[in-house]
Amino acid sequence: MVLTFLIALATGFMSLALVSRRSHHHYSPVADALVPPLLFYNLWILLRLTYRFLEASMLGEPSPAMGRGVILALSCLSVALAIHLGSSYLAFILRTTRPAFSPKSLRSTWRAASLLSAGAAAIYLALFAMDQEPLIRLLNRILVSLTFLTMALLSLWFILGTHPVQERAAWRNIRLLGAAYSVIFLTLTLFIGWYRYSAAVHPYTYVTITVAFGVVYNLVTVSWIHFFDPILHAPEAPMKEATPMKLAGDPLAGAYGISKREGEVIQLVCRGLTNQEIADALFISLKTVKDHNYRIFQKTGVRNRVELVQLVQKLTAEEDRSSASGTPSPASAL
Repeated sequence: MVLTFLIALATGFMSLALVSRRSHHHYSPVADALVPPLLFYNLWILLRLTYRFLEASMLGEPSPAMGRGVILALSCLSVALAIHLGSSYLAFILRTTRPAFSPKSLRSTWRAASLLSAGAAAIYLALFAMDQEPLIRLLNRILVSLTFLTMALLSLWFILGTHPVQERAAWRNIRLLGAAYSVIFLTLTLFIGWYRYSAAVHPYTYVTITVAFGVVYNLVTVSWIHFFDPILHAPEAPMKEATPMKLAGDPLAGAYGISKREGEVIQLVCRGLTNQEIADALFISLKTVKDHNYRIFQKTGVRNRVELVQLVQKLTAEEDRSSASGTPSPASAL
């Protein structure tokens, strides 16, 4: 049990560290949105290990009342982590499939998860007052199973649904991640249900298999981000030669549907400003700048700042030649 706990702890810590580092240095909303579910899933695994260890070796030794209190606290924390795991996974789905989805709506999912967690805790307290610990455990199992089943169904919708994205190759990669997640969560849900109703597996074996699912989930997430994340490992060094501001946004606006704010970001990128300098210049947050960069890259099909500046210069040159010859430019035709 101790070895299993250490493996789960090491796997979770390394995965979170790698994903957080990747998201910090090479920002992508997909990688950024994967951090919360990764965190909550690993916390849930560690909590289940702690619960099993205490149940097998410590609960009931100090006093029956203290053992009951520990069971109640762990059950409340377990269902809260499961609910927030499902909420964070839903937020990941929405941020990935709906890039324009408002942050306010995403915050609503967190508020709903907090309310559900508080409601579940209130129900647990009422059952605890009526000495219904077996019912608390049953309800906890049902809620956790429903969470993983919901995540499996969301993954299937993630694969089969029609979502507005610009890059087919990027969307194929994202669907690959959804397929892997659907297999993991659906298999985990079936395994939990089978164990609860058959009890043909020793509890320690059940815990080990559950941790194995966690290890697979971590490996799939980290591997996908490393090999298939749409934003490639590209440097964001400022350009040596600045492009005039009046030329940076206009050619892209008509050709790729660049918004006014995105055009302002492109102008500053072409002037060689860093993300932080752009945030200071436009009075917006650093994360908002990174979100704008991601949408600009998706709309234009470029992979980094260097390619974006080259695209702007190319369209600007074509527009200048068209203006000189009196013929419509390719950007205007688009």
